[in-house]
Amino acid sequence: MRKLFLCLTLISISSLVNGQDLNFVKSNIKKLTSPEFHGRGYVKKGDIISSEYLSKQFKTFGLKPFGKDYFQYYQFDVNTFPKKMEMLIDGKELEPTRDFYINPGSIGVKGRFKVERFGLNEVKKDTAFLKTFFTADHSNSFILLDTLGWGKNEFRKGMRDAISGNLMRAKGVLELADTGMIFSVRTFNNNYSKFTVRRKSMPANASTIELKVDQKLLKHTARNVIGYLPGQTDTFIVFTAHYDHLGRMGKDHYFPGANDNASGTSMVLDLIRELSKKTNHHYSYAFMLFSGEEAGLLGSQHYVTSPLFPLSKIKQVLNFDMVATGSGGVNIFNGTVHKKEFALLDTINKANNFGLELKMKSTSRGSDHYPFHQKGIPALFILTDGKEVGYHVPEDRLEKLPFNAYEKLYKIIYQYIEAKENGEIIYRPNTNR
Repeated sequence: MRKLFLCLTLISISSLVNGQDLNFVKSNIKKLTSPEFHGRGYVKKGDIISSEYLSKQFKTFGLKPFGKDYFQYYQFDVNTFPKKMEMLIDGKELEPTRDFYINPGSIGVKGRFKVERFGLNEVKKDTAFLKTFFTADHSNSFILLDTLGWGKNEFRKGMRDAISGNLMRAKGVLELADTGMIFSVRTFNNNYSKFTVRRKSMPANASTIELKVDQKLLKHTARNVIGYLPGQTDTFIVFTAHYDHLGRMGKDHYFPGANDNASGTSMVLDLIRELSKKTNHHYSYAFMLFSGEEAGLLGSQHYVTSPLFPLSKIKQVLNFDMVATGSGGVNIFNGTVHKKEFALLDTINKANNFGLELKMKSTSRGSDHYPFHQKGIPALFILTDGKEVGYHVPEDRLEKLPFNAYEKLYKIIYQYIEAKENGEIIYRPNTNR
């Protein structure tokens, strides 16, 4: 491997011609989060519509496919809620995503049912009451679980887990919550329905619930979007992001997923736009936009088990997931594993006085770098930190994104690629800076 030792002064005057374009990034996020993409999920084939758009972007910038097109196909089951999502409690209509969320592993349910509360008053009652409650027939009831004030008693925790997991075989479960209400994706369905309901939305002394919820377990054909720019060698630097999101929760509510992960997808497109202008680069560049991440890293897992070129030819994976904040710095997961790579990123940051707080993090299993990491491939997961945008909620929209770190982070990544092209850079602190 070629080596090039540069001091900080040389790094600080290294090329800044990388033409990062925030307007280009925002235009892609706007498109990917628009209603026509249905939250890039599985209802109305939102992820397939998204992959068509991304493949056209690949073609526009001259990426080569590894096969006849940019797609890599695979299948998985996914639980969906395509149409009705209606809840009335004591005649009061509750609104999906504002007042309640459905558990993603729920089955569909229609009808009117009794509400049986189990809260602080009930959990404090005697053993005889608890035995009767837990052995009674609740098959036509929804258990309203309210753990406010329960504390950390292990016995009470066991009761909470039993009710939450519906070990009592009720028709379903309602859990009250004040915060932390989110949606997600499951590849299976349970034999009951479960909802999280905002505490302030629940009528006092609720006694009945009426539900109309459509659910369908799909056998879904998904596809990764993959292309490359050939270099002087067949060794690759790989750029990854997941383009899928949560899709729809009923016909009227979808999750745009601007930060998660239209932002990471758009950063990869931004890098494609600039790197496609380069000629005579040493390494080949592969760009992999994965589906199925929200369902359990399924797209990247499929790729590493069915690679389009030998995994041994990958020098480095850079994975971007939620990169449109940054007020709390930038997390570099696997930084503690690949300290040399982290040091290079931090060197570039400091040499250019970008002022970003790059945080060295340990291994995370939470994004598409991880299947590569498991195969022994050097992989970094880059995620900006900030609380400006909600996670797995409909409010994750373009207009909420602050882009605190994006432009500087992009320049760091671009110079990192240049450093990999030219050789390794050793960090030599300059006490005069």
